[in-house]
Amino acid sequence: MTTVLLSFAAVSLFFLQSLPEFPVAGFEAKPDTVTVYVSDPMAISELFADIAEMVGPSVVTINSRTTVTTTSPGFGMTPWGFYGFGPPREREFTRRGLGSGVIVTEDGFIVTNHHVAGEAHELEVVLSNGEVYPGKLVASDSRTDLAVIRIEAEGLPAVAMGQSRGARVGEWVLAIGSPFALSQTVTQGIISFLGREGVGLADYESYIQTDAAINPGNSGGALVNLRGQLIGINTAIASRTGGNQGIGFAIPVEMVQDVMSDLILYGEVRRGWLGVVIQELTEELRSQFGVQDGIAGVLLADILPDTPASGSGLERGDIIIAVESEPVSSVPSFRNRIAATEPGTRVSFSVLRNGRERTVRVRLGSQTDAPAAAGQTPRVQESERGWRLQELDGNRAERLGIHNTEAVLIVDVSPDGNAMRAGLQAGDVILEVNRRRVRTPADVESALENSIGNALLLVWRDGRTSFIVMRL
Repeated sequence: MTTVLLSFAAVSLFFLQSLPEFPVAGFEAKPDTVTVYVSDPMAISELFADIAEMVGPSVVTINSRTTVTTTSPGFGMTPWGFYGFGPPREREFTRRGLGSGVIVTEDGFIVTNHHVAGEAHELEVVLSNGEVYPGKLVASDSRTDLAVIRIEAEGLPAVAMGQSRGARVGEWVLAIGSPFALSQTVTQGIISFLGREGVGLADYESYIQTDAAINPGNSGGALVNLRGQLIGINTAIASRTGGNQGIGFAIPVEMVQDVMSDLILYGEVRRGWLGVVIQELTEELRSQFGVQDGIAGVLLADILPDTPASGSGLERGDIIIAVESEPVSSVPSFRNRIAATEPGTRVSFSVLRNGRERTVRVRLGSQTDAPAAAGQTPRVQESERGWRLQELDGNRAERLGIHNTEAVLIVDVSPDGNAMRAGLQAGDVILEVNRRRVRTPADVESALENSIGNALLLVWRDGRTSFIVMRL
């Protein structure tokens, strides 16, 4: 019983300071330690109930309908009385979806996930009191998996906005949504991790990870703190079964507000654009570039032509360690930081070059103005083989001096994978696998899946081709 009471006390001391406090027997206050007190556990239960009652009306159920057209071979009776194949037939069917949303303004704006509403042809919004409204998609952004819809209503219960930047791992949170069509479902848990990257759900990721139960239908619902404030939009789970297994992800409210504002004002998200190729600063690269232990950053692997970065003073091989004095810790965090900056803004980069730190200022462009090859970077495919692959675009092929763009670029190689053991490097271009041409990362992975034991790769590097045997 003592263990349970202590778990309550940690929160009750912070949020319920007006309650009577009783020192726990056997605990002695010591310097630089936290003194633990026990308060009425029922107050915690009442607090959860109050939050659910306050935030619940701001969370809605979203039913979607999407018309899908399929083509199938025709089959029927011919004019001569025989059955046989005829012209292909097109058939339409309706795909129904279920999700959640959060009311963010009193006049009907609702934020949800792109995968809930972004591609639907018909939307229906059900309020907590049972009222039903037709919903209209305002705009959607697949790169963050966020969407804004609107209903024609006034005086709606808009959610209170909070902050995720001040949140801490271990804090209690509540998730509210409509899992399995069970509207107004409230679950409780803690923040398990902050700034979770590399999940592979969207292009821009910095998720709040939580163990509050999230299931299908929760997508687009609210993750709130114990002040009843929105700190995230629930978006996905990591699961082997499709149900909750204690690992859920929410988009932090700061990203939600930035994207939501652009979608409402401009109908799209305006993102800053630098025009560079960056990679993680691995231990091997750290050693090659003489970067001391303890210094974090990303490696500038290439500068694309005719971009804001070209001619700015940035150089290939620079280690970018800070943006506007804010330290850079990883490739995803750097990309998020640049994308979240208003196009046209002059940004200060702190870089290491030949062991010396210097500052370079660049005026960012807009991703909407970027050439297709440079602005829309081919999606990178990661593999358990210890490499990251992407299609070779025209600009990068020109920079590498290779004329054939129907090939696959190795973007990065991890220090403990099959690719590294085979001697492959970031910047290598894979032309063939087992003497067959490959054009996409999927081609490479498919060919390797069908290989037995080893695979023979034809690789272009530094103007020459060579065969490399990769053990599987």
